[in-house]
This record gives sequence, structure tokens and C-alpha cells, in this order.
Amino acid sequence: MKKPMLVLLALFLYMLPQTVSAHAVLTASDPGQGDTVTESMDAFTLTFNSDVEDVVETKINVDGQALATDSAVIDGTTVTVPLAQEMIDGEYDFSYKVISADGHEVGNTVSFTAEGLVSAEDSDNSVEESAGNSEQNTQVNEQNQAAAEKSHEEEGSDTGFITTGLVIIALLCAAVLFFTYRKKD
Repeated sequence: MKKPMLVLLALFLYMLPQTVSAHAVLTASDPGQGDTVTESMDAFTLTFNSDVEDVVETKINVDGQALATDSAVIDGTTVTVPLAQEMIDGEYDFSYKVISADGHEVGNTVSFTAEGLVSAEDSDNSVEESAGNSEQNTQVNEQNQAAAEKSHEEEGSDTGFITTGLVIIALLCAAVLFFTYRKKD
């Protein structure tokens, strides 16, 4: 009678829900979605709403050609991807895949344009232009976060199934205990 009890206990412990946390959602990037970059950058950054555990992949393409990068650096919610070569004018696609704190892989692509790249000294004129792009970037990131939250809510429907399973296992364990001790009396 002890063997079935151990099996039920093992099943119960296996079914205990893990800590539930939301997938990491990109909240900002530099450069942002749709931005026009007029000054060469040393690195690109991604900022998420929760910690990033690992970077699976980052790819930066300019007009379909790969741009060399160094290894990505994680600092809590921020991922920095240093460039190994100078930026050139063109259409950029910055693709990423990261592992969020909840263990899930998330990824997407940020697209932007680089044109008339200038040195840091000449960039004072581009500050006004980038302010308008930052507002657009914020709107796109808010839409991405809303979509991710909706996706997470849909995944939450599994919680009812898990809870029901746990209740059934707990009742089975209680019944086995009850009948085990009842036979001894």
C-alpha cells in the first residue's frame, strides 16, 4: 500500500505549478522601430520589461548583408550589442532572440534606416529629428507589449487545468491515506 502512496505523492509534487511570470517584452530599443539614424553608433540596445537570462541570437543586416557584431552583453533588462564595424547607410533589420526570466524564448526584429551618417560632432542637428522618431518608437513598443500581454493571458487558460489536476491528486492522496489508516484499526 505504500508504493501507490509514493507514486501519488510523486505525481502531486510533479504537478505543482512553477512560478508563473510573464515573457519579456521589448519596451524600447536604440535605435527604435522606424527610426532614421544619422550618426554612426558603437552599439545597439534592447530594453525589456523583465530580466533577460540569455541571448540566443542577434543578427544585424544592412540591405540584406550581415553587419559584424561582438557578443551581446546582458545587464538585467537591457541587452547591448556592440558593433564590430562602422555603420553604413542603408535599411537595417536588427533581429534578436532572448531567453526571458520565465525561461521562454522571445524574439522579433527592429527595422530602421541609416542615412547621411555623420560624426558625433555634427550630430547636434539630428537631435530634433530623433525626438519625433522616439515618440513613434514608444507607440510601436506599447503595441508590442499589449500584444504580448494578450498572448500571455491566452496561455493562462492552462492554469485551470493544472489546478483541477492538483485538486484531483490531493483528493486521491487523501483517500489512500484514509483507507490505509482505516484498515489498521
